[in-house]
Amino acid sequence: MILQELLFPNGDTCSTLEMYFHPREGEHAPWRDPELDALRLPQWSHLDLDTYFNSFSIGKWRKYTKLGNLSLSLELAGEVQVQLVHWEMIGNKKFRHVFAEHICHAGERGTFDFEIPMETAERGVVCCSLYALDQACALFGGAYETEIATEQLNAVDIAVDICTFRREAFIERNLDLLNREIIKNPDCEMYGHLDVFIADNGKTLDIPRLQGERIHIVPNKNTGGSGGFARGMMEIIDYAPVRAFTHVLVMDDDVLINPDALLRNYRLLRLLKPEYAGKTIAGAMLRLDNRWKQHECCGNWNGRFVESGKRRLDLRKVENVLKNEVEVPFDFNAWWYSCIPMSRISNDNLPMPMFIRMDDVEFGLRTGGDILTLNGICLWHEPFAYKFTSSMDYYEIRNLMMMNAIHRPDVTWVKMSEQLLYRVLANLVRYRYKDCELVLRGVEDYLAGAEGLTRRDADALHKEIMAASDKFVTLDELELQFDEKTYRKNLKKNKSLLSTVRLAFLNGLFLPPKGPTVVDAFLSPPWACYRRKALLNYNELSGRGFVTRRSVLKSLSYLFRAIGLCFRLATGYNAAGQTYREAHKVLTSRAFWDQYLELK
Repeated sequence: MILQELLFPNGDTCSTLEMYFHPREGEHAPWRDPELDALRLPQWSHLDLDTYFNSFSIGKWRKYTKLGNLSLSLELAGEVQVQLVHWEMIGNKKFRHVFAEHICHAGERGTFDFEIPMETAERGVVCCSLYALDQACALFGGAYETEIATEQLNAVDIAVDICTFRREAFIERNLDLLNREIIKNPDCEMYGHLDVFIADNGKTLDIPRLQGERIHIVPNKNTGGSGGFARGMMEIIDYAPVRAFTHVLVMDDDVLINPDALLRNYRLLRLLKPEYAGKTIAGAMLRLDNRWKQHECCGNWNGRFVESGKRRLDLRKVENVLKNEVEVPFDFNAWWYSCIPMSRISNDNLPMPMFIRMDDVEFGLRTGGDILTLNGICLWHEPFAYKFTSSMDYYEIRNLMMMNAIHRPDVTWVKMSEQLLYRVLANLVRYRYKDCELVLRGVEDYLAGAEGLTRRDADALHKEIMAASDKFVTLDELELQFDEKTYRKNLKKNKSLLSTVRLAFLNGLFLPPKGPTVVDAFLSPPWACYRRKALLNYNELSGRGFVTRRSVLKSLSYLFRAIGLCFRLATGYNAAGQTYREAHKVLTSRAFWDQYLELK
């Protein structure tokens, strides 16, 4: 049985060589030979497979699966020295050990199988290193394999749950990829074991054209990501008389799917030991713009914000591949890729109606952070700067208060008042008065309790929130002129004592203003905003921006309103929290969602 195939750079997903192979510094690099359909190795050059996609996580496979034996199969040409290598991370140091060496005389083409003793390693990864001994050397492919009786394998059927809102291009590209590689490919071992359920919140997909026997699309009332994912889960539950799924793979719509990740996921589930059947398989988020960079893999909730796990790792480097192997406890994995056992999903255990932001965190806290990650199980996602909108200020503070009320009742109104003041002040020093208004409104809506959450139409509320946000427009539409040099200068970090002192005095609000400047809309470092009379907030990824202007009167007004709201939290935070705790089971039930989505 194949556990993991060797992968090659792929223009459809990731073409970065170092994600697959590591040539040695100072040696001639390998190249793809289209006639051979193989990777050619220059004579006297090395090729290491200690990479994100082509190393094998032996420690995790030994611990969590029924794996009893392991071998590496290589299809080669020429005369090649093959070393079998074990890597592991101990503390902050990485260790490499060669545990076997072979000389392969492959001729024009030959297949070689190398046994990897199970006692080789309890942690880390195994891989191979190739050394070309003649000019005919080439690598055609290979795989990590095991021998296991069919009756020992677990039955696995996966339903992908996608919520989408006007992301037709992403949806169509991913459906095409899944149809081609898995759903309509009888040669794929996942053939017949994967269905896709899509909740179309925007009601813009061409359903008759895209739908199929294993692709199910339903138009859905726009109740945000939480409502879309809930609808998908409900459809999957209702489909049980036709096909009873073992897992739900919750996935974002604006991602690039890696078909091999689904295969690794499927094979891992097929071999999981019974005591680990409740594990959620968590996929890492890699960036679409820099496809070698891991943005995040899982996270923890500390009562104030998400602490992202394994963040900003350059996966071209072996030390970061090994860091991914180090297991640490996590509360949740984001719903860009979370393969959840059906045992954790039911008509009495659906997402909470938070619209967007933190619904995945809440579900993870509720169901338990029993999470397993594996190198190579990933997808590529748009950088969040592309998706930056002021509306997030409203949802983040409202939803974090709701979540703390339910899962972290030990977090007091004092801590939440600190969050309120921090978020208002962070916007004040950037003159983002619309964002200040949204923060205050988010707290006020939390204080309205669970009844207030469900009384308003979610789509109508979202439209109000969006209308109250700053709008990105083209630079030609702005009254301030964009200056590239100033923008680059203001990207630099400044953690000086002087900057801290300035912040303590509202970033020079009461001093005479200086001229306008250009800042990054996603980061907007306060030191760059100091005493400026206007800011051009620029999003480099989209090439658009918006202008905010200093107003002493507005700044003081929002500051005093925030302080007044802290007094309301002192008297009303716990009482509001009690309403969310009491309503929690109802808000996550099928009966609620049927009514909320206007299905009954």
